[in-house]
Amino acid sequence: MTDPGNKKGFLDRLMSEADETAHPLLHKIQEYQKVILTVFVAVVIGAASYSGYTFFTERAQQQAQEEMNEILAMQDRDERTQALERFLEEAPGAMQGGALLELTRVYMETGKYQQAADAFSRLEKKDDSLQPLALLGRARAYELMHDYSGALEILQDAADDIPREFENQYHTQKAFAAEQAGNYQQALDSYRNLQELAHGTDAGFIRYKIDSLQKKTEQQGS
Repeated sequence: MTDPGNKKGFLDRLMSEADETAHPLLHKIQEYQKVILTVFVAVVIGAASYSGYTFFTERAQQQAQEEMNEILAMQDRDERTQALERFLEEAPGAMQGGALLELTRVYMETGKYQQAADAFSRLEKKDDSLQPLALLGRARAYELMHDYSGALEILQDAADDIPREFENQYHTQKAFAAEQAGNYQQALDSYRNLQELAHGTDAGFIRYKIDSLQKKTEQQGS
């Protein structure tokens, strides 16, 4: 099987393959992208403190917005990632998800897959609604590091957290990682799921893979 998708544009491709009308996740991602592209930050009302945490003042928000503008204008990607990491240390909560999303994008596009995996993990913890995207992104980073067993483990653990509209991408990645890791039964199970999701449309390759993997599982079990 060919590697599912190239290393560049992973986030864009993943979003385009999902059902845009089926889940609010995509709208949330689009909101974060708007934060990144327009650097819009909602003004925090007041400057009260609670349980030891101090809310950013309006002036701090303004400074953060200006800093983000400067970061996005950076042409050197290494400088941009370093600046994003520094920014995230003190970034307003409203901007952290968007900054992390930009960080994962740059790391993936520059081949820094371990850093991308770490950033995706941080994104998982930052916003539950972005967890499916972050899980698939982290698994993809492991695939690109040729750590297929690691990618498969991530995807297996995520089985209950993947919404319906991401099932196709999930099983595509899982089938690839499982076969590359030598776990032919897991790969076979995912191809069978893909066959059900395909509803008979362009399923020739899937049938070929199912037949091939059935033979491999029989040989593996003998």
